[in-house]
Amino acid sequence: MKDLKTSIKCSKVDNCSLTLVLDKRTNKATDVYPLAICFQISAKRYYYKLKDMDYQSEKYFNDVCSVKGAKSLLMPVRTEWQNVLEGYREKVEKLSQRQPLTLELIRTYLSGEAMEEHHETSFIGVWEGIIAKMKAEDRVGTAENYQWALNSFQKYAGDVSGFKVDKNVINKWNDAMQNGVYIDGVLTGKIADATRGMYLRTCRVVWNECIRQGFLTEDKYPFSNKDKTLISIPRGKRRQQSYLSVDEMTKLYQVFTEKNYPDTWDPAYKARAHESLGLFLAQYLCNGFNLTDAGRLQYNRTYFAEGGKAFEFMRKKTSARSNDMSVVIVPIIEPLQVILDEIGAKPEKDAYVFPQIFKGVTDESQRRKMTVQENSNIKDRMIRICKDVLGWDKVVSGTWARHSFATNLKLAGVEEQYISESMAHSHGNDVTSGYQDMYPLEIRFRNNSKLLNIGQKEETINIDKLSKKEMKELLLKMMTEKGI
Repeated sequence: MKDLKTSIKCSKVDNCSLTLVLDKRTNKATDVYPLAICFQISAKRYYYKLKDMDYQSEKYFNDVCSVKGAKSLLMPVRTEWQNVLEGYREKVEKLSQRQPLTLELIRTYLSGEAMEEHHETSFIGVWEGIIAKMKAEDRVGTAENYQWALNSFQKYAGDVSGFKVDKNVINKWNDAMQNGVYIDGVLTGKIADATRGMYLRTCRVVWNECIRQGFLTEDKYPFSNKDKTLISIPRGKRRQQSYLSVDEMTKLYQVFTEKNYPDTWDPAYKARAHESLGLFLAQYLCNGFNLTDAGRLQYNRTYFAEGGKAFEFMRKKTSARSNDMSVVIVPIIEPLQVILDEIGAKPEKDAYVFPQIFKGVTDESQRRKMTVQENSNIKDRMIRICKDVLGWDKVVSGTWARHSFATNLKLAGVEEQYISESMAHSHGNDVTSGYQDMYPLEIRFRNNSKLLNIGQKEETINIDKLSKKEMKELLLKMMTEKGI
């Protein structure tokens, strides 16, 4: 009598065996049962029903499992079932490469149901874990953005438990952000495309982390700007004319040096506006760095090693994710030195250059709030300076300093590689040798001097103290310049 097989097996994955079985655990009035994958680790089993496959009778199932000859009419069916089983084996194998296999983990991976008593093992839990990691790395601002995105997701995406999240869930949330939702007769949830894009990119990061951890699969990926059936992530409108020309920046610098503020302004406000203008110009002349970087700028070893001619710092925004430390080198050109003399601290080892920004506060969340407030102050005061002093109708903010640095150097013919490097692209961990090999300090001075239209002061020469040789060289130089 022919021996009937009652299952189809495949090779084990680590400590887990996989078997295709007929799931007869539930008593049914009919004689057909669902197919299931039985995952076994030690003596424990987890059955995953294959909902997309037809129910089968016990006899037919056993006949298919027992097929040996290639010419059998049932061999194509067995091959199909074997391929299904192998597909799940491949999924579990990928999962095992990311985490140690447990039946609970496999169940979560296949069904989307959260692991019992493990909130962190859920889509929301992974999101919260990313936020916690950012806070631990002092990336407070980014953590806040991720938290705002999560708040919006939880409010408008519906009840999301475990990993039961798909394109439809994201679409529901996206629609609420784009068009709003009426709650108690009030339209709520609608936000600008730029913010919506930021929130969706945040969600995409979380989704990719879930894939990395093995909880979501690539085939369910909901984002694409090419596939119209998937969710596209909008980009904010390009900033129009969000920069000041070299001539305009020069006029602002002249306002700073001449302190040419309206007499109608209160003296205390004049002082505050003067300092804000100085900080704005410092942002521009320090390679377009933001106020967070300005608050962290110190008189470090590079400053003293270069005789007070250069700053070195790491951009706060990119240092956490960059392998090459995001080092920036700033040449201290003469106008920048003028600003430092006016509103900066005295040079002392490891002292902050602009201590007025953080006022001695070290807590990152408090620093974040202070930066936001100071940026707002600078924006308000710059708008008044532009309007009341120069007659400009421009809504100038701190971001204009960065855009102006890049735009003006590009228009001046400075190579893009220099501009990119100066705005945070380092060339290695060896700071001094790295920037000096790439761009010697004299080149940095020459390039950054193009940021303002300020002529260099002619050097005063004491003729009486010149030697005959020096006098001869001077006369030769003068004749050459005049074309004689």
